[in-house]
Amino acid sequence: MLQSNVTVVVLKARSDDTQFFAGFFSDYNIPLISVSATSSQLRRENKGKTLITMSPSDLYQSAAIIELLQYYNWNEVSILASDDGYGINAVVHLQMLFLQHPDLKVRNVLVFDTCNNDKLKVVNQLRTFKASLDRVIIYFGSASYARNILSDAHNMGLLGSEFVWVMSDAVAANVRSLSFNGLYKRYYEGLIGIRPRFTRSGLYDDLSERYAEIGSPEHLTDYTLLTYDGLMLARAVVSSLELPDQNLTCTNPSTSTSSTSPSITWQGGERDPSITWQGGDRVLDVIKSVEYKGVTGQISFQENGEVDTAAYDIVNFVGNTFVRVGGWTSGRGLEVATPVTFLSNQMIPPTGIANTLTGIHLRLGMMPEDPFISEPDPTCLDTTSPLCYTGINIEIVKLMGTKLGFTYHFIQPEDMKYGRKNDTTGEWNGLIRDLLDNKTDMIIVALSNNLARKHDIDFTYPIFDAGLAAFVKSDMEERDVFFFLRPFERSIWVAVLLGCVLVTLVTYFLSKASPFGLSGSLKFCQNSCPCKSCRTGASRHTCKVVELRESDQNQVLDVRESFWMVSSGLVGHKGGISPRSISGRILLFFWRFFILLLITMYTANMTAFLTISHQATDLTGPLELLKQTAYKWGVVDSTNPQILLESNMKHEYRTLGHQAMKLNSSGAAMDLLRKGGFVYISEIPTMDFLTLGECNIVRVGDSFQPFDLAFGVRKNSPYKNLVDTFLLENREKGVLDALYQKHEKSKGTKSCAPNHSLTMYLSNLAGIFYLIPMGIASSLICLILEYIYTGARDSAANFKLLD
Repeated sequence: MLQSNVTVVVLKARSDDTQFFAGFFSDYNIPLISVSATSSQLRRENKGKTLITMSPSDLYQSAAIIELLQYYNWNEVSILASDDGYGINAVVHLQMLFLQHPDLKVRNVLVFDTCNNDKLKVVNQLRTFKASLDRVIIYFGSASYARNILSDAHNMGLLGSEFVWVMSDAVAANVRSLSFNGLYKRYYEGLIGIRPRFTRSGLYDDLSERYAEIGSPEHLTDYTLLTYDGLMLARAVVSSLELPDQNLTCTNPSTSTSSTSPSITWQGGERDPSITWQGGDRVLDVIKSVEYKGVTGQISFQENGEVDTAAYDIVNFVGNTFVRVGGWTSGRGLEVATPVTFLSNQMIPPTGIANTLTGIHLRLGMMPEDPFISEPDPTCLDTTSPLCYTGINIEIVKLMGTKLGFTYHFIQPEDMKYGRKNDTTGEWNGLIRDLLDNKTDMIIVALSNNLARKHDIDFTYPIFDAGLAAFVKSDMEERDVFFFLRPFERSIWVAVLLGCVLVTLVTYFLSKASPFGLSGSLKFCQNSCPCKSCRTGASRHTCKVVELRESDQNQVLDVRESFWMVSSGLVGHKGGISPRSISGRILLFFWRFFILLLITMYTANMTAFLTISHQATDLTGPLELLKQTAYKWGVVDSTNPQILLESNMKHEYRTLGHQAMKLNSSGAAMDLLRKGGFVYISEIPTMDFLTLGECNIVRVGDSFQPFDLAFGVRKNSPYKNLVDTFLLENREKGVLDALYQKHEKSKGTKSCAPNHSLTMYLSNLAGIFYLIPMGIASSLICLILEYIYTGARDSAANFKLLD
């Protein structure tokens, strides 16, 4: 080409090829007009000083993409790029712009190999997109790769209605490269693209007519027309100048001979840098200063050789082609003029964020820990199966899997540890090690959130609030301000009150019904007096009625007086008026005997409460463990209590953690705790559940160092947002608390009331309460005998009133 006296080169090629040729021709001061290269690295290290670019730099395209993402609020994106200069440089530009926009986040940047286009493999990259829940994908690669990549993406379900694919100018400006023998796939509908804006001047019609004589006008693509304009521009410039001859020749060093013409001589394989074409500078100056009108419109250049105007069309693949729906210019920014059709013919813009995990299978790290995860069912052969376990967290994951649509299996760590960082090696063990090694996708135990763990992993929204507490075995049960009620269980006090009311009512009834009571005597006299005698007043009966009526009315045993008489007996007082009838006095005898026994039992039990002292512990807080020798203390190795204690800012707590026994499991710690003489420092609410019903295990002081219990995920996990939303929603609805209460009740243990072991229950005093119905029955029998007796005597005495 040099020996053909070329003065200007017009090149339509990829950025990598253009960069090579720009460096080569720059050495000889020969202008190179690039039609399609867009890399910003074309002029790197002054290698492209004679380069003219007719397409705007990728820097502008990247800026347009950023504004497009912001317009639709697509804040999380991933990039798929080719490993050539075009793809790599575009990734660099985008990431630089993302750093200037903290609201935008690049989730994944995946690069595919372009060495063998016939065996292009991007399946692994697409699988990564699918597993990471990426929904907005920006493609920067040649159009020749895009067809196969989109086909694989479609087969993997990555072109559904919730996805967005933004194609760079290499594809959007070369739509024919997507066709299969001239046909376009239906799944292309909804692709979004960005391409340089090329207009059509009046010259286009004339060119199109002339071209139709030799070929189809469909071949006149944007870059074909731009190439035509580049050739016409070069011809116009060169023909307008009187230029020195370009007499550069290449001679082989072994056959080189002297010549009067300038030549490229080789010395040890290197050319002579002093030999260049002197007319190159004049051509460059004219090209940079000219305003040329071509078939693609007005063309002008900046001082550095870049095209003067940076303008892009936002295009949408509809009806087998890319249709303009908006535009971007360096001066005015983004404008969307026409509604965009998205993938699957959706008109509503996707959110850009996955709202389900449908089709995803998760590996969940776990360890048995009541009440969150039970031990596996002994009959279960596959311990990775969710069917082998029960517990609060198992139910949470089941609900989450149903709501979000994922499947899962369980994986337990080989060392059966929760996770602690080694101070020497800086390596984690247990569940956290498996998570960091990508053996699991999420930890579903009630993982304690602390600073050391949060440095290397992320935590989901909390499932429960928690804290540390020290527990010790005790024979003492704390008293409260109502200790005087504790000798009897609540049902006994209720039974006593009901008995008091019942005896009151029966006493009042006997006072009214018995012929020997004050009210009963009056009614009896009135009913037994002959009518004539009562009218004349001559009979003795009349005198008796008057006598009864004139007696002290305060002696009447009404309901108020009956209740006072009965209730005062509970405190050892005999009350005011006593029954006059035999039946009433029999009932009173049984009631007072009942009270005598009840008071005796109460006094004895209260004495036991006040005299028997079961000392729980001399400790009032966990730090007092450092000042005594009676108790040993410990934590489970590689758990949150150990981490929190050993990293505490207070020296006392660090000492407490370092001197604590390191146990292998919670079960071993509980065994020591139940034996006594051992203080177990662990977490609540886990310990509250484990010690439910064990009334001799109490806390030492208050809980301390509060923290959250949550699930664990890797940094930047794609699942975190969805899991957080699920947990937040169900915690606000009370679902998580309800699950805890459900498993708490399923344990079937009796709650520990203070002084539980000394409290007497109704079943213990049932025999005493039998005295009440016995007394009522006896009084009623006596009432019947009273009526028989008075009736017989009245009849025998010829209606003489009984005294």
